[in-house]
Amino acid sequence: YSLSRIHCEYRPPALYGGAFAFLYPSLRESFGIPMLEAMACGTPIIAGNTSAMPEIAGEGALLVNPFNTKDITEKILQLENDETFYQQQVEYGLKRSQQYSWRSTAKSLLDIYKEFAK
Repeated sequence: YSLSRIHCEYRPPALYGGAFAFLYPSLRESFGIPMLEAMACGTPIIAGNTSAMPEIAGEGALLVNPFNTKDITEKILQLENDETFYQQQVEYGLKRSQQYSWRSTAKSLLDIYKEFAK
């Protein structure tokens, strides 16, 4: 199963899919599953530029300083005022979320265990 299938199937699609954007300026995040859930449902994300979020969200994501309300506001307005950019973020998120699956996560973890077992 891919994350997109699992999370859009078992959580109300209106939660993410009905939102204009998913604002996630968290200071600490171990992985960022809520970001992937939102992206998989076609909702652009605005995430904090801290911890693991930039790595999970990827280079095309909108990242903000969680302490800078001006930065956050500018990113929201950028999505609001530029329909082409908004659609690009939707498409980016859909593609990015497909890079993650429980199968690939399990395989990566198994590879780590095998490396340590040597």
